[in-house]
Amino acid sequence: MKKQYSFLLIVLLGVCIVACQKWDDRITVSNEALTRTLFSEIKAQPDLSKFSELLVKSGYDKLLSSSKTYTVWAPTNKALESLDAATVSDTTALKLFVGNHIALQTYPAPTGTEVRIRMLNDKYLGFATGRIGNATIVGSNKYVANGVLYMLDKPSVVVPNLMSFITTSKDTYVQNKVLGSLSYLVLNPDKAIVDSISSTTGRPVYRPGTGIEQKNKFTDLVYNLADESKQYTYILLTNDAFASEVTKLSPYFKTSTADSTYNLASYQVLKDMAVEGLYTADKLPAVLKSKFGVDVPLDKTALVQTVNLSNGIAYVFSKSSVTLQSRLQPIVVQGENYQSQLQNVTSTAIAIREKLNPVTGQTFRDLSIIAHGVSNFWVRYRVPEVPNMKYKVYWVALNDQTRNYRTNTLPIVVNQRLVMGSLTSTTFANTAVANDTYTEVLLGEYTTTSFGTLDMYLMANGTNSMALDYIKLVPSF
Repeated sequence: MKKQYSFLLIVLLGVCIVACQKWDDRITVSNEALTRTLFSEIKAQPDLSKFSELLVKSGYDKLLSSSKTYTVWAPTNKALESLDAATVSDTTALKLFVGNHIALQTYPAPTGTEVRIRMLNDKYLGFATGRIGNATIVGSNKYVANGVLYMLDKPSVVVPNLMSFITTSKDTYVQNKVLGSLSYLVLNPDKAIVDSISSTTGRPVYRPGTGIEQKNKFTDLVYNLADESKQYTYILLTNDAFASEVTKLSPYFKTSTADSTYNLASYQVLKDMAVEGLYTADKLPAVLKSKFGVDVPLDKTALVQTVNLSNGIAYVFSKSSVTLQSRLQPIVVQGENYQSQLQNVTSTAIAIREKLNPVTGQTFRDLSIIAHGVSNFWVRYRVPEVPNMKYKVYWVALNDQTRNYRTNTLPIVVNQRLVMGSLTSTTFANTAVANDTYTEVLLGEYTTTSFGTLDMYLMANGTNSMALDYIKLVPSF
């Protein structure tokens, strides 16, 4: 029995030794992978030899041999067979291409929704289960000392962004030409070289030609379509469709010259043709609402082309049916936002108040002018970029003062009129403002003579008190 037990013990001990040796081998293999860099791992993979060569040629091999962590999506040799030779021979193009396969930091394979990842060339790619961009991940991911490696069945091609597409197609599409024409040059003092300091003004004298930057009105006021970190949907009209929309709007943006009228009307069309967010063809709604609240109907039967871009998508439509009522919206001028006044009066005469509207349940601010003591006292409002057309003019004026707190007399009379255009205008008559009226009151109609800045004056009838919540100009078609 003792001999049998001894034999069994020897056998078990041998099994344990063999198992431990296999486990040590496993640890050794794992540790060995974690001592290699991304570049050494790529170089060791026979199926990634072409990509390894591109890394060396672009200089990214040094980056992937450093201590920083990266994620690499490497296309196989077969995937690179159709790579354009011009890309390989052009240093800039090659760096853009290779950089489109590398991201700073380690990204494990996602298990949920798609994430957008910034690549080394500043492009963003969607990373989802089993794919990056439009390329499929083949094989399992491999972790090494400074990151993780994935293999792709095809290269991740560098795609232009929306602004690049617009710039390169401006000779084809008038709409894109108009957007490009909104560019202008400005001086950025932070980037300019200072040659001297003026002895007269004490200001820097900048070296000519330095610090000059190009900007664009559309980028300033609507969206920066060159921003790779965001996604946009851009509606591009064919030339006939764009011309039709401009013609429809031109009468409302009439100026002294045909060129400026065209420029104003074309911008009004253009500013509503981009929205933030990516709407793929299967999720494109029947109506898009622009940044400025304009409803842009999309008739899919008029969709003639779809262009996928790095930061969004462009749809080319052969017609547009945006209504004038949607484009030409009411203009609201708040009473407290006056620009100037007839003369200085006591500081207690003019008050900006915060009140509660019992009709809407919302708080609001208004202007209240009491005991100013100046005959025909007025405050002026300046409204820029008013379209040329007829308007119905409303105001909300709150007369809720029951006693003159300065003279302790009753009643407080609020009697005033709205003067349009110039102080000599008699479009609207003096109006006694009823007590505790929170609703809009129609004053009448007014027609502008051209597009531009409209002056309006709230004028007292004699030395009566004045009040104004807001003025509203409603287009009358």
